[in-house]
Amino acid sequence: MKSKLLFLVILLLIFANHPVSAFSSPSEDHPISIIIASPANGSKFHSDVVPHQVRVLANISSTYKITRVTLDSGWETVEVEEPFNEIDEEIRIDSSGERSIVVTAWDEKGNSVSETTEFTIIIGPPVNPRYSMQFTVYGQVTDSNGEPVDNCQVQINSSFYKYLDVYMGSSNVTDINGNYLIEDVYGPELMITAEKEGYQKYKSMESFESTDVEFNIIMTPEEKESPLSYFIIIISIGLAILFRIKRN
Repeated sequence: MKSKLLFLVILLLIFANHPVSAFSSPSEDHPISIIIASPANGSKFHSDVVPHQVRVLANISSTYKITRVTLDSGWETVEVEEPFNEIDEEIRIDSSGERSIVVTAWDEKGNSVSETTEFTIIIGPPVNPRYSMQFTVYGQVTDSNGEPVDNCQVQINSSFYKYLDVYMGSSNVTDINGNYLIEDVYGPELMITAEKEGYQKYKSMESFESTDVEFNIIMTPEEKESPLSYFIIIISIGLAILFRIKRN
């Protein structure tokens, strides 16, 4: 008696740890089973062709012979040709966003089952993960002698994101010590410019591995014309005029 009771307890423990789903395989109550492998429920993917072509992969098992299978995207219905046990079919969807596809199967006994997968279509090709990186750039702007350049306009633009053909970014001016800080600029490459009256414009395209970057800038003073240069120009013009007068 004790051994039978122990055997029953062991069986109960086995079924408790490994429950059997009525829908995991065909049975008399549920003679058709559909498993949609792709697009997976809750998945997201990119598409830049409209209407969107979605490939459906599914497995159908049944107690009786399957006679018909359809795919329905809400915009198009596709009749699947045999064999019905492994589905590899394309169906079109008219718009992006949260969408769904319903797979329905019928057997020779008149039984039918539908399975739905829900997913999200994102317009455009997949985005490089580096394009979604946001950079924080800081540093000091100095002149060729190492002296800080204050009130210098520093601009950092994304090389990827733009609005109305203008690349998006952010700017700031240096403080009294020539320091600047610019945050939340998208990569993957950054166009860095610095401008201040009396200096040549600084411009450089940079690529960084880290998203927190120290980048120092050296400004070059503009070349000023010396008074001697102006004097030489005036003398040259005067001589040219005098020479022409003499010839006439």
